[in-house]
Amino acid sequence: MRSWLGVACWLCYRVAAPGQEVHFPLNEGWSFTQAGKEEWRSAEVPGVVQTDLLRHALIPDFMQGSNIDSVQWVENEDWIYRRTLFVADTLLRHEQLDLVFKGLDTFAEVYLNDSLIGKADNMFRTWEWSIRPLLNKGENELKVIFRSPIKEGAKLREAYGIQLPHDSDPSGVSPYIRKAAYQFGWDFCPRLVTSGIWKEVELRGWSNDRIVRAGAFLMNQSRTLMASCAIETTAHADSVTTLIVRLGDQRQLEMRPPHRAANLVFFQLDSTDLWEPGAQGRARTIPMEVQLFSGARLLSTWQQEVGFRRVELEQAPDPIGRSFKILVNGEPLFIKGCNVVPPNMIPGPSANERWLELVRSMKDAGMNMARIWAGGIYPPDEFLHACDTAGILVWQDFMFGSLGPFDVRAFEENVGEEVKEQYRRISVHPSLALLCGNNELAVAWKNWGWQERYGLHGNDSLKVEAVNNYFFEHQVARWVEGMGDRDYLPSSPLSNWGNAKGLTEGDLHYWGVWHGDSTFSSFKSNVGRFVSEWGFQSYPDSALLAKYIHPDSLYLGSSAVKRLQRSYKTDRPIWEAIERELGEERPTTLGGFIEASQRAQARAYQMAIDAHLDARPLCMGTLLWQLNDCWPGPSWSIIDYEGNPKPAYEAVKRAFVQP
Repeated sequence: MRSWLGVACWLCYRVAAPGQEVHFPLNEGWSFTQAGKEEWRSAEVPGVVQTDLLRHALIPDFMQGSNIDSVQWVENEDWIYRRTLFVADTLLRHEQLDLVFKGLDTFAEVYLNDSLIGKADNMFRTWEWSIRPLLNKGENELKVIFRSPIKEGAKLREAYGIQLPHDSDPSGVSPYIRKAAYQFGWDFCPRLVTSGIWKEVELRGWSNDRIVRAGAFLMNQSRTLMASCAIETTAHADSVTTLIVRLGDQRQLEMRPPHRAANLVFFQLDSTDLWEPGAQGRARTIPMEVQLFSGARLLSTWQQEVGFRRVELEQAPDPIGRSFKILVNGEPLFIKGCNVVPPNMIPGPSANERWLELVRSMKDAGMNMARIWAGGIYPPDEFLHACDTAGILVWQDFMFGSLGPFDVRAFEENVGEEVKEQYRRISVHPSLALLCGNNELAVAWKNWGWQERYGLHGNDSLKVEAVNNYFFEHQVARWVEGMGDRDYLPSSPLSNWGNAKGLTEGDLHYWGVWHGDSTFSSFKSNVGRFVSEWGFQSYPDSALLAKYIHPDSLYLGSSAVKRLQRSYKTDRPIWEAIERELGEERPTTLGGFIEASQRAQARAYQMAIDAHLDARPLCMGTLLWQLNDCWPGPSWSIIDYEGNPKPAYEAVKRAFVQP
């Protein structure tokens, strides 16, 4: 199928001056096939192989019944995507033409007219290549070959020579791949390892110079409130260009030639300009616009809503241990929030509306923070902008749900580019409060028996521990500190639950309830300085299950219902809580069991939040696990897969909105 890019270019020149930076979407006109086969079918971009196969009825609906098990073969195959670019003279007037993939999942080789222009090996990075010298006038073929992530991961594992822990991944390859960890299976979702062009594609045309990025931040050392606007361009020292920066109704003309390094422009603010979260104050954002001119000719434009605030993590010694307190504009804020997982098994723009619904749910429940969990994906800009305007702080984990081979230079450089890119993107948002290196890796290494389970002894054990400690405690910290002033934690939590140190300093993941079979009353005796994970499971309503399970299987004890449970604990903690916490006999119907599980969960969440609130100011935050689901099954979520609130959501809302 031909995409008439030449026509699109002609239309763009009707509204853009010659030489001005332009962006041509390349999402249309793609087709795909399995490698080794010649039957091409239309593809949807952004998307992944599984959704394209499903659309053509080549695989069953993997969300239905046990179909997820029958599509696992897809992850072991190579796939090819292609489209035609028709290039007209108008397009070639640009001095630079860059092919930009905002997301390639994951091992990809990109060809233009059968010439390899680049390879990708990280789902979380933007990949771009200059292609103007390779473009022909008229038709051009763009092709992307996706290699099996399982086979490529196996090669990397073999080259490393050490099997790293992989509790949720039977293939054992996920630690060596920069890809969403939850896709390899987790205790709240099944396995679905995707490949494809999962984000937008565009052709960027520009001449002379362009704006690479910009941002605006509150100057911490100034006696008066001052905004520092940093702009990075491609311009060299001898460029005759001009920057015009607008912040709200203020305007500044920057006459000196901009350089590649950040150009700083300053604006004075007053107290009404400060961004504040939640019920504490106004979540004020201000429009910022940057324009780059060559004489009277506009070359490039950048626009963003920005906000100004001071957010600090205070970890100060006290008579008990060390505090763990979030300060916003100098004032301590008790954190009421949740952990967020990807809202769909299939990542990408198709799930963006679900991300926005999560912000609405958090706001309505009186929450002021969302922790983005390390085993998922980085949130889209739409989610972050919604948090900015809703006044919800963001605790952002970097996407490290596994130990990694960080001493391999190519791997370290790869994740370094990822960390820097994501930091630059996310730090523009005033909602960003805290960055964290990984989820639970430090406590897992010390407490989960990985050395015995994976045969990591002697030099192998010493190497894995040293490499990962250095990476998260020093390397990532240097990258973050070199780019800005956001607070950074190497890992969450500091100590494993059951360790007394976790109650006196750092953040705590308290899993005595559920994993430790403790009673709900133990929430009160296990309050840390900041409880960043805790929870209890329930099932979603039978009305939702009926959409994904055949009616003949909707009964208590059916194999279809049992397979939904992904926790190694099975349903046993729920059954015990129904008897112990609710004081009721065991239900005999599926509907009765679901309803009781939800009431037990609501009680657990009410008791936990009450305990955390009562412990103020010793405890200064509570983040329940988890807000949402990516799969229609039992989990710790308070909102089911389709966004319907469970009774626990209402219990949380009542607890959080109280004075």
